[in-house]
Amino acid sequence: MVLFVTIFASLSLITSQPDTSATYDEKLQEGIEAFYNTEWEVAENLFQELMEEDEKDPQPHFFSSMMPFWEYFFIEQNEELADEFLNRSEKAVNLSEQKLDSSPDDTTMVLLLSGLHGYRSLVAAGESNYRVAIRSGMTGFSYTRKLLSLDTDRPDARIGRGMFYYMLGSVPSELKWATNIAGLKGDIEQGFEELKIAAESDSYVSNDAIMLLMYLYNKEERYEEALSYAEELTERLPKNIIFKFKKAEILEKIGNKDQARELFAEIAKSNHQRLSTLIKKSKEKAEQLTDLTQNY
Repeated sequence: MVLFVTIFASLSLITSQPDTSATYDEKLQEGIEAFYNTEWEVAENLFQELMEEDEKDPQPHFFSSMMPFWEYFFIEQNEELADEFLNRSEKAVNLSEQKLDSSPDDTTMVLLLSGLHGYRSLVAAGESNYRVAIRSGMTGFSYTRKLLSLDTDRPDARIGRGMFYYMLGSVPSELKWATNIAGLKGDIEQGFEELKIAAESDSYVSNDAIMLLMYLYNKEERYEEALSYAEELTERLPKNIIFKFKKAEILEKIGNKDQARELFAEIAKSNHQRLSTLIKKSKEKAEQLTDLTQNY
């Protein structure tokens, strides 16, 4: 059974789609599995087919947008990837809002919108566009509040809240006035605590929380904590070369160069056209670490 790593990986299992065929659902599951195994050429082709088959379904648009999102956050943060994610995810947002308008009690769409706006907020913050980050964060949190009103212990709602608190805590001091005027409160540690509760839950969203904790602890240069979550992810999804790459990076930062070199070398042998930048970086890192070890 595939262990999904985002809070929406089970959407196809819990969303009612009476107008779709078994073939459509099977193709969606195949695309999702390919996505989490970083077989992105296969996944992209399947999602494009699904978009043509059902123009109103936001799910293939969501997973398609996650490819540049993961590249941006786990491999290389640049404006091109940020724009690609924001453009792709906008379509998913619009379709989700249309579905929610026609069915206000559709909690799956509430969940989807909560996460989409949360991720858009994180990307905007990564590009230092804090006004957009705050606006997207507030929009996402409004959906999270709706989830919380249904069940305050929902792990998926805790992830939304954790992302929101972290984003507020990472806003530069010169822009804190904007959050204060809006009456928004939250800090980085509050964000981590919410994510930890979700990560420890017996829920399909626990892996998503682990992914975010790995990334955010690494960003905060708390490498030992980041490594523990990277190890969990690579154990659960051994085919995912992005998580192997992040684990190798963290190992190098804490001084475990031999193990880091082995992982980089393993990734460098992979054949993923969409992730050619990752493979190139891994090859360069493996060579650098080999030279350092030989000269030590």
